[in-house]
Amino acid sequence: MASRRRFGEWANAPETIPLSSCGKVFETEVLVVGAGIAGMTCAFSAAECGAKVTVMEKFGTYTARGFNIGVVNSSLMKKAGLHNDVDEVVREWIKRCGNRCDERIVRLFAEKSEAAMDWLLALVTRPEYAVRPELQGCIYKGETYYEIYGSHMFYDGPVTRAGKGRGICDVLEPMYQECLKLGTTFLFNTSLLQLIKDGDQVAGAVARDVDGDLVAVRASGGVVLATGGIGGNDEMCDDLCPVANKVAAKICGPKGCDNGDGHRAAYWAGASFEDDNFATIMHPQAHRHASFCFLFVDPNGRRFMNEDSYLQGRSLGVIKQGVKYCWSILDADWRIKVPATLPYGGGLYWGNDFPIGKGTEFQLEYEEEKMEWGLRNGFTVTADTPEELAEKMGVNVDNFVNTLRSYNEMCGRGRDTEFGKRKELLIPLDKPPFFARQFGPALLSVVGGVKVDDRMRVLTSELKPIPGLYAIGNTAGGRYGVDYPMLLPGNSHGTALTFGYLLGRELAGQK
Repeated sequence: MASRRRFGEWANAPETIPLSSCGKVFETEVLVVGAGIAGMTCAFSAAECGAKVTVMEKFGTYTARGFNIGVVNSSLMKKAGLHNDVDEVVREWIKRCGNRCDERIVRLFAEKSEAAMDWLLALVTRPEYAVRPELQGCIYKGETYYEIYGSHMFYDGPVTRAGKGRGICDVLEPMYQECLKLGTTFLFNTSLLQLIKDGDQVAGAVARDVDGDLVAVRASGGVVLATGGIGGNDEMCDDLCPVANKVAAKICGPKGCDNGDGHRAAYWAGASFEDDNFATIMHPQAHRHASFCFLFVDPNGRRFMNEDSYLQGRSLGVIKQGVKYCWSILDADWRIKVPATLPYGGGLYWGNDFPIGKGTEFQLEYEEEKMEWGLRNGFTVTADTPEELAEKMGVNVDNFVNTLRSYNEMCGRGRDTEFGKRKELLIPLDKPPFFARQFGPALLSVVGGVKVDDRMRVLTSELKPIPGLYAIGNTAGGRYGVDYPMLLPGNSHGTALTFGYLLGRELAGQK
């Protein structure tokens, strides 16, 4: 057997809990651990195909984060006259992931995500749920980091109408209601402790319920780990994804999620991990406002990167300075200058932040509100001179004044001799008052995990499937390699939907 990597205390398997210690033992065909988008999709997919399903979830209900689901094609896109070439998407995806993703898994997503999304749309648009789907319109238009359409947003569904949430909640609520109709058992407030093994076969799981009692679920048809990522577990991140602990903020939610529960249980049962460092999803949103694309300076007042970048690039650019935040500089004409950049760039936190619908332009009122919010809370400062602005930022005055002067001179010449920003985006910052906005990297999730094949079967270090054990969502590896590709916004949710849909059908005996 191949040697295993050395990790911290989390990797040490606990003593096996005997079934005789469990006050309750449930019997099922398919056990899904985790009721996020991946787990709920798998549960509903399997249940509607006739399987007896049990869902185990550590929180009091299903968990939903975010607003969008990215897929390669769909019927909604077709109606809008949009179509992506699967081969081109796969090639670009693999390139952006440094060729370290599993090509079979990426291609499976690209080919099957259309069927998964159309299946979802058919459910959520039924009259009793009346969810309104729309295509997301924030698209980076630069050649290097270009994005494609395919991100689907969801509005006005049952959770939104009840005033209890929005976004992905309106997708999961219909799945939950349909699962209940089909007799699915939900064990909420029940936390996974370890997997049950019969020889090499994974046959269920042991957990602790809300009263502190041990419960067991035996699953004759398979156990699916859909417990999210490891971003909330600093110790695991130290071993598997150190960069995740260098961010300004971790916004994994709800509190206590993404602790690597499924990763640990799988590892104890003989699973292997994909290569570290695991990929991350990072947005430069630690202060929740756009950083645009003009001049970025570090806490020393110096420029440090090409501002013509995307979410991951900006976040990692800050981290590489060894700091939690940097500054984005604007001038009094930002309301005019930002829209002038959108034909060449754009995307989230550039200036068309969370637009609704294909082709939505600059949302001035929204950005005005964010500017006022930043000024009130100290994340944005303003001054009439560069010297005064530097003092309010707390950076070296000479460094900043020289940086701004040099930047404006390059803009005047139409050539960035420092970092090579495109000439169309070399717009001088020369009209007072000046503004500086803090921006820092926020971790949304660590998206690396246990090794799986293209049937989502968990693999040993010899790449042999562990009978009865599967992983999807951010518990599973193979999708990204070194980095999260913003080629298609929302693609992590898209893979969760697609592989949950496919796996549920397979475990129920459907093809």
